[in-house]
Amino acid sequence: MKSSAPAAGVRAAAPTAVPFKFYAANGRVYASNVKDKLIDLGRLDRDGAGYAYQLDADEKIAAGGFESPEHALAAIVGAITFLFLDGQFTALADVGGERPDLIDAPQIHVTLDALGKGEPAIAADV
Repeated sequence: MKSSAPAAGVRAAAPTAVPFKFYAANGRVYASNVKDKLIDLGRLDRDGAGYAYQLDADEKIAAGGFESPEHALAAIVGAITFLFLDGQFTALADVGGERPDLIDAPQIHVTLDALGKGEPAIAADV
């Protein structure tokens, strides 16, 4: 019978799935990571009969017409990559003592693939 444990001196590969939580509160979109760092990503507003979002880091990451905050949060997750979100966690400070009350806030829990496809920030002709 073979053991599934790695051989001595060999490390198991790190999992590529990274969990995050996205929240909608006080007209803002927040995200938290496994270290419980909470960052403010941008706006989430009532837009007529629906909801619309606009992320602060990139004006092109915006859309509207969502029936609920959760649908808007899911659309945000579909519009960004792990690398984009990881960059936001690196660049932005934790909201710190100004943390909103998120207990009853609309939220979604997602897992992003750290090795997933990422779009280049700058096109290069080689």
